[in-house]
Formats: sequence, C-alpha cells, structure tokens
Amino acid sequence: MGLVAALGTLPAQLATLGCLISVVGGLFLAYLGQEEERERRRNAALENLSVPLALAGDPDVFRVYRSLCDGLQAVSRLPDGILREAAVQKLESVVAQVAELGEGRVVFALTEGWRTVYEHLLMSPGLKSYRSVAWVRTKDYWQDAPGRQSMRANFEAVGRGVAVERIVILSRALWPNNAPAPEAGIYPWLAEQHQRGVRLWIVREAELSREPDLLCDTGIYGSRAVGIQEQDESSRTLKFTLDLDLQRVREAEERWSRLTLYASEFRCLYRPDALGGPIYGV
Repeated sequence: MGLVAALGTLPAQLATLGCLISVVGGLFLAYLGQEEERERRRNAALENLSVPLALAGDPDVFRVYRSLCDGLQAVSRLPDGILREAAVQKLESVVAQVAELGEGRVVFALTEGWRTVYEHLLMSPGLKSYRSVAWVRTKDYWQDAPGRQSMRANFEAVGRGVAVERIVILSRALWPNNAPAPEAGIYPWLAEQHQRGVRLWIVREAELSREPDLLCDTGIYGSRAVGIQEQDESSRTLKFTLDLDLQRVREAEERWSRLTLYASEFRCLYRPDALGGPIYGV
C-alpha cells in the first residue's frame, strides 16, 4: 500500500487514501464502542456499589441485605437445574413482596403475628387517636389469648390519653332485629370496652346490606396508617394488611364517616347490671 501511495497513479493513490480513511474510521468507531461499553460497566459497578453504601447507615436493613446476598449466591451455585428454577420462581415472589414493603404495605397471612405491630402502633408516642371497625360474626371474636392481649393494649392506650373509638358491626345472631340490645354472649365484651373508656357504637350487619364495602375490619392509626383484617367465619385471621399510604387512610376515614350514619352509641343501651364483671383483667 505504501508503494502504491508513492509510485502509483493518482486514481490508485486516491483509492489507497480512501482505504486508509475507512480503516482508521473503523478503528476509531470500534474504540468508541469499547469505551462506551467500559463506561457502561463502570456505571453499573458504581450503581451496584451504591446499594450497600446507601444501606450501610441502616444496620438492620443492611444485615438483611447481606443475608439475602448470601442466599442468592447459594441459589446460583445449585447444581440441579430444576431445583434452581424453582428457587428463582420463589425468589421472584419475594421480590414482589419486598416491592410492597417499599411502598409502605405489610401483609401478614394466616398468622397472628400482625398483633405485635398493631400493639406497637397503639403504644407509639405520637398516636393521638385510634379508630376501629370490628365486624363481629361470632361471640368468639377476639376472645382467644392474642385477642385478649390486643384488647388490653386498647385499654392501656386509653389510659395514656389516646382517643380510642370503635364501631362494632354485629351479625343477626348476635343482635336480632327485634332485640333491644345485643345478645348476652357478646354484651360483656362490649360493656367492658365502654366501661374502660372506649367510645363505642354498634350497628346491625343487616343495616349495611346496601353498602357492602362497609363490612370490613379496619383500624385507623391517626393519619399514620390503616390496617385491614380479613377473617374466616370462625373469627380466625386470614390476612392482615397494614398500609401507610395516606390515600388508603383517607378512604378508611370516609368509610368510618359513612358507618356513623347507621350506628348507635352503645352508651344509650348500656346496662351496668348486665356486665357481670371485667373479662380482661387490669
């Protein structure tokens, strides 16, 4: 090519120059592509590094992060392809749960573990009010040991000055249409709350037939969070969802306001002679 450039005709020299320009241009473009790839990898490495650095200031979350990383590395080393695929599918569901947590939504399924969070919220220093909607279909509602402990937490909150209000939705079996007051099986539970300072309303379930969205166990923790409890027919917890989304809190407050239009204050039906003594203790 050098000889052609020195001794060749003008057209040959121009052709040679064109080839050189093409080669140099190709090398330059290849260099740029490699540089872009190196830059992309550097940025990805810095981004990956930023995650543990950002979490380092939160020891509890960072500890979980390290444990997750160890677990993911173990999964990647699984020799059995089928087992590894099943593990990845399971991890994808965990990713969805973590995303929910990041949005301020915590779900407890088929467990009473949610009551720990419930009680911590009731005991939190900044809480001024707690509004609850209890959909009571059996006399066993909150009568087991975890339920009784949660009721004690309500009474302790009242003692600390928290305004605790509850609307109780009663099934036909617990408050028949022709009965002036709820049945004896549930009355002491209601009267105990009234006596301990909980402001109480009651309403028959049948009266809400045209507004079924009001049939929902709900807890409103000031403007901080709302909890939704789903139960089976035996009053056992199926799922409890705690949501910190302010829009969800406002929606729960709106349902509360609608419920008050149907409910009657329990104090108007309260009969001290029917209480029969405290059922939760001090």
